[in-house]
Amino acid sequence: MASASWNQETKARLNEKITANINDLGSLARQVIRGSKSNDLLAQAAKNFSSQEPCINHSFDTLKKLDHIKSQLEFQQAAIERSMGNLDEIQDELKTVQRR
Repeated sequence: MASASWNQETKARLNEKITANINDLGSLARQVIRGSKSNDLLAQAAKNFSSQEPCINHSFDTLKKLDHIKSQLEFQQAAIERSMGNLDEIQDELKTVQRR
């Protein structure tokens, strides 16, 4: 009976030690998280990221305007090239008129 009592007492102490170790591990984890200030860093990163949204929107609007300007310039270039093609014909006609 003494050994049964000793086994019960050992099991109880082992359970107490396990519970204390788990609690200590939880406290250590909380302390590491507090000490790392990861929540503060994450909040700051989110704030910085969200503050970039107006800049991104402005850049997007500027790119759309630049694309529109590019289209207009391409249209003007095509018109100039068409006019340049007619220039040779006009010069030939002027020479013909001047000879008369």
